[in-house]
Amino acid sequence: MRTVQKRVFKAQRLIGLLGLAFFSLGGAPAGAQGTTPAAPPPPIEDFFRLPQFFGGVVSPDGEWLAVVASPEGRRTQLVVVNLQDPKNTRSLVTMSDSDINRVQWVNNKRLVFDVAQLQEATDKPIARGLWAVDVDGGDFRQLINASSSLPTTNTDGVARLANSRIKERRETLLPWTWRLNNVIRDGSADVILRQNHYDGTGDFRSATLARFNTYSTNKTQVAENAPAYVSDWLTGSKGKPLAALTLEQDKIALYLANKEGNAWDLWRRAPRMEEGIPTWIDISSSGEIYLVGAGKSAGVGDALLLLDPKKPQQEPQELLRIKDYDFRGELVLDEKTGRLLGAHFEAETQDSVWMEPSMKAIQTEVDKAMRSTVNQILCGDDCLNAERLVVKSHSDRQPLAFSIYDRANKTLKPILLSRPWIKPSAMAARESLRIPARDGLMLPTLLTRPKASQPLPTVVLVHGGPNARGNHWEWSDIPQFLASRGYLVIETDFRGSRGYGAKFERAGWKQWGTGMVDDIVDATRWAVAKGYADASRICIAGASYGGYASMMALIRYPETFKCGINWVGVSDLQLMYTSLNSDQGALGLTYDMPVTVGDPKSDAEMFKQNSPLQQASRLKQPLLMAHGAIDRRVPLEHGVKMRDALQAAGHKQVEWVLYPEEGHGWRALETNKDFWGRVESFLGRNLAAP
Repeated sequence: MRTVQKRVFKAQRLIGLLGLAFFSLGGAPAGAQGTTPAAPPPPIEDFFRLPQFFGGVVSPDGEWLAVVASPEGRRTQLVVVNLQDPKNTRSLVTMSDSDINRVQWVNNKRLVFDVAQLQEATDKPIARGLWAVDVDGGDFRQLINASSSLPTTNTDGVARLANSRIKERRETLLPWTWRLNNVIRDGSADVILRQNHYDGTGDFRSATLARFNTYSTNKTQVAENAPAYVSDWLTGSKGKPLAALTLEQDKIALYLANKEGNAWDLWRRAPRMEEGIPTWIDISSSGEIYLVGAGKSAGVGDALLLLDPKKPQQEPQELLRIKDYDFRGELVLDEKTGRLLGAHFEAETQDSVWMEPSMKAIQTEVDKAMRSTVNQILCGDDCLNAERLVVKSHSDRQPLAFSIYDRANKTLKPILLSRPWIKPSAMAARESLRIPARDGLMLPTLLTRPKASQPLPTVVLVHGGPNARGNHWEWSDIPQFLASRGYLVIETDFRGSRGYGAKFERAGWKQWGTGMVDDIVDATRWAVAKGYADASRICIAGASYGGYASMMALIRYPETFKCGINWVGVSDLQLMYTSLNSDQGALGLTYDMPVTVGDPKSDAEMFKQNSPLQQASRLKQPLLMAHGAIDRRVPLEHGVKMRDALQAAGHKQVEWVLYPEEGHGWRALETNKDFWGRVESFLGRNLAAP
């Protein structure tokens, strides 16, 4: 068994050990303007190192805040902060060969967490695993194995696995196919785990559930007579499965458990690429299911809906709809009554809405005290009676920060800054707006503008996905790094991006190299027409789909872009369907991608015209390319074949870099320093003032 040494530090010692930073609201606000001469820009590593903390989950009783801390040069740590006395701060666990990632409270005294590789370039496979520990550091144990070697702690960590018991512990662990499904708010030390089942090719097929005790490790199967091909489960406050989502070939269906809980009734079935099936986001203690879906207004954006499983024949009630945006967020529920108190969501910025008047009043007080940031209030299971609440704050210039709000005294006490080395006054402002495309479609766009005279040399930054939301009004490493070097940064959520309604997303279907790229160009030309961007000094850059779009933009609009940067980008549409090294599943390749990207057979000519690899001879501008050797999302062959095709076409200005132990994006700080140093030099050469 692992032995555990309890570690409780005074605040000053913990700050020194972990690098956590206490801060003052009296410091420079996000919009402050300095009067001293311009300082040199921050070094590259300041933008791309891990934050000193991330996450942030309040215990059910509202007494503790759990965060993941990132001491410089070390693995991440699980840390808990006492909200009554922040000096009572505890570092609980550090892993030796992986990073603590996501943390949840099981009850008032016990936590669970999984792991990831957040800062190491490695080809070693690792699953999430699962561990549990008490808030005082006691009873630390691993519950689910990871596919790598069994993690232990650093020599100066808190918990350690005795070498003599490693083999024994491995034999008692659940295999890596298990993972946490959800915690149970019934006061027990139990959680609900799910086991994923795969076919012979490694594709996911279904998931089953079990109730699991985090002390005894006793496991009990739940969900009797479940439907076939369940991909997701919803359980109630007592751990009883209440809803199941199934994916079978081209159909998606939602089932509800009957009153006895021993059979399942079909609630709704639809083709998997239609809007017909809402997705759940939460369930009240009284059993009402909160959904996100189109409701009665198809195409204009998903709303927050309420389904009473006792009356499944009735249409879900629409609770909240945000104009021009899909509802994407989390709910604040009162665990005692099941009542919806409020919701946190993202529209143009992160925002909150409160149905409960007392919480709305506190939100007003907090926003008045911290005017330069977006502020979200976090609490445990009893928001209405908690003596202290946690306030999570950020802006376009200010990285994430936490404060404690004292309800009785109506005071705010700042406690943690995620990136204390970032000076908000030195960061660039980020402006959110909507720009018309050539066909009139309004494109959500972010401009990150350095404090310099216009027009500016410009980098058009294209997000990946592409069916994802790219723009978020917050501090972001790449735009702020580029702005610190003097570049205007344009980020456009082109058609096909998510978060703006089904109509907007579907407008991007089969438009990978055409309409989506046109949108990016239209936003660029708009910035030129406004006098923001220097038309003679514009480079386009992106990763994954963003790398693909950057190359297609260079090919189709050579007069607009002087250079391009592609990392881990797709180069050939046909190769997406045929690569043996890809992690794309059979269902996605068979049913989803032919609709969103195109059919390899019937759209073969379109694929040829819109694949950079097939059009390599048309790409003439300087191009920086980078790839990770172990990328399974966009395998290395995409990059190698594109590099070779450009060289065969006589292209003399291709810079190629391969990172042997990186995958689909960069994890190691040294990789980021190298790559972004290359980007800085590349832009300096190609966008220099005449």
